[in-house]
Amino acid sequence: MSKLDIDLAKMWSVIDEVISSGGEFRLFPRGTSMLPLIREGKDSVALISPKDIKKGDIVLYRRANGQFVLHRVVKIKNGEYLMCGDNQYTVEHGIKKDDILALVGRIFRDESEMSQDSPQYARYISSLPSRRFKKRIRSMLSAVKRKIIKRKSEEQ
Repeated sequence: MSKLDIDLAKMWSVIDEVISSGGEFRLFPRGTSMLPLIREGKDSVALISPKDIKKGDIVLYRRANGQFVLHRVVKIKNGEYLMCGDNQYTVEHGIKKDDILALVGRIFRDESEMSQDSPQYARYISSLPSRRFKKRIRSMLSAVKRKIIKRKSEEQ
């Protein structure tokens, strides 16, 4: 399958028509927020209509600034969806149902489908909380290290 760079904002009406009519639209996401599950340039996702969204689902939503984001639902609270990329630890608040444009129905690694019902996927999902915790600790330690280095350089 060939990959094209498309401007999602310009193409959204076509994509929405496809998924609203029960079809799926294959998208090659950009960025690193969903690593290691979704790798830019290698993996793709099939977007479908976002009917029943639940915790753990990966969704495409649009921020107030117009940016399209593909992240995982980590919690649903008082009609608000809390989102976070698998490669991040900061949770984004304030996402409403109307902001959610599509649900990831299938994930493709190269040309083979990664089943979200497989034991490997279940293990991956169960490892996310500890992965996020380790990422947060590494970030905090890096900040402390930078402060120490800065302080030592100021003392010299």
